[in-house]
Amino acid sequence: MCKYLYHYTTLDVIPEIFNDSEGKTIELKLKNYHFLNDEYEGKWFAHFMRTCKKGIVSKFEKNERFACEKAIEDFVDYGCYRMLLKEQNDKHYSFSMSELRDSMLFWRQDYAKNNGIALCTEKTEFEKKSERTVEQVRYLGVDSVKDLLPDFVNSIKHDAQYIKCRADYQKYISDNGDLDILEGKLSLEKTDFLRIKNFMWEAEREWRIIVTHKYNGKKDLLKKDDVEIDEHFVPRYQMKIENPFNEIILGPSFSDYYVESVGEWFDRKKYKIKVSKSVG
Repeated sequence: MCKYLYHYTTLDVIPEIFNDSEGKTIELKLKNYHFLNDEYEGKWFAHFMRTCKKGIVSKFEKNERFACEKAIEDFVDYGCYRMLLKEQNDKHYSFSMSELRDSMLFWRQDYAKNNGIALCTEKTEFEKKSERTVEQVRYLGVDSVKDLLPDFVNSIKHDAQYIKCRADYQKYISDNGDLDILEGKLSLEKTDFLRIKNFMWEAEREWRIIVTHKYNGKKDLLKKDDVEIDEHFVPRYQMKIENPFNEIILGPSFSDYYVESVGEWFDRKKYKIKVSKSVG
């Protein structure tokens, strides 16, 4: 289990985060899930199931493969639609951190080339002060599907006991009139897709807080004061908490004079935070 987590961002947002004249609280702004920097975020999971179906099915025992294939088809055709409809009704906001310190993977990203910083916190301290759990992102690929979706595997084994061929399945439907008999599809619908990413991002070793405001069918339950629309028209959930960050790490492109200047800024704002420079 990791001890420290790092939120990579830019120097110019520091005054927005550390805006308490007493130096005690901070304000975090969680980005609406649909505006994250991965354009496939929240969509790629269904795409993965659809395009990699053959590879996924091949990872199962022969007597389980038909049920596995049918579960994926049902998920894509029916369950996926219902899940995405719910996703549109509920509002999800995300705050991301990484296990990586001094990561050139992040310093090389466009947003951090010139003025990137990392905010360091102890995971337990952050969870204590935010009263929310930071959960590890899971990276899903063909080779990891059985490890990361154990409920799906168990459901497929259950389905394989009585679904031997498509004709048997159709007969069961005609006899029982129940379209939701396959547990594989149901277990996929319950997957926490908000914390599952494509395996191509695995090097980031990401953790997330997800805040969800549920829609009750009549009105949005979130308070308007909790969400702002920023200058780029991106909805952000505002979270004010006691400061959990104990260090600010400036990217390797900063001069030593900047480190000293940023440290003095925090002193004047009464925040007790160590300021250092990344070794890159």
